[in-house]
Amino acid sequence: MTSRPARPPHQLPSVLDICPHLHRRVRRTAIEIRRLVDALIADFPDSAFLAREPGAAEWMDTTPYDHVAADLIVSARAFSQALSALDDPP
Repeated sequence: MTSRPARPPHQLPSVLDICPHLHRRVRRTAIEIRRLVDALIADFPDSAFLAREPGAAEWMDTTPYDHVAADLIVSARAFSQALSALDDPP
């Protein structure tokens, strides 16, 4: 594993800088989130579009499962962004 570059002295450390033991778990979780989203999109192709454009449900022929998958994609992406924020200093 490569070492991460040091932060400038005037910048506060990120959560992952303070708690490096979380780095591995965060990385694994991010990978699993990507796999989940990819699987949802593969099984429910319309869900990816619904996740980006919820209003499209009015004119698209979708199933209730597409909507559930779209909601899960939106939530998974928000969770992934929150995980990424752990590496950004406040």
